[in-house]
Amino acid sequence: MSIQDIISWFNSNQSGVLYYFGIALVLALLSTFIVNAKNISTVKYVMSFLVYAVCIPGVLALFLLLYNILFLGSSILQLGLVTYFLPIVAMILILIVLNRKIKMAKLPGFTRLSSLIVIIGISFILLFVLQRSYFGVIFLGGFTQLLLVFAVIMVVLRVAWNKFIK
Repeated sequence: MSIQDIISWFNSNQSGVLYYFGIALVLALLSTFIVNAKNISTVKYVMSFLVYAVCIPGVLALFLLLYNILFLGSSILQLGLVTYFLPIVAMILILIVLNRKIKMAKLPGFTRLSSLIVIIGISFILLFVLQRSYFGVIFLGGFTQLLLVFAVIMVVLRVAWNKFIK
C-alpha cells in the first residue's frame, strides 16, 4: 500500500471523513458547554484528546497540501476538498472553539504537540529550500527518498532542540 493508495481511500470514503470531523466538532462544542471550574480537571483530558484527534490529521493534510503545491506543482483546483482542505479547516475551527473556553497551554501534552508541529514545519521548510536549490542528486529520486531525508532532518532538529533547551 502506497501513500497515494491511502489518499485515494480517503477520496473514496469521504463520508467517513466528514463523520469523523463532524463528531469531533460536536464533542468540542459539548465540552465547552460542560466545562466549568469544578470539572475542568476531567474535561481537559477530553479536550486534549480532541486536540490530538484533529491536529494530527490537520497537520498531515497541511503538509500534504504544501507538498502537492510546492514540490509537485499541482493545481489547488485538482485537489480533493475532503482529503486536503477539510482536516485543516476542522483543525482550525476546533482549536478556536476549544481555545475560547480553556487556554491550549493548560491542556496535557499540548506543548509537546506544538513543538512537534514546529519541528515538522522547520524540517519541511529546510527540505523545500534544499529541493529548490538542487542540492545533490538525492532529490531526483522518488517520494521515499524525500521522506527519508525529511526524517533525518527531523531527527537532527529534535536532537538539536533538546540540546538547546537544556
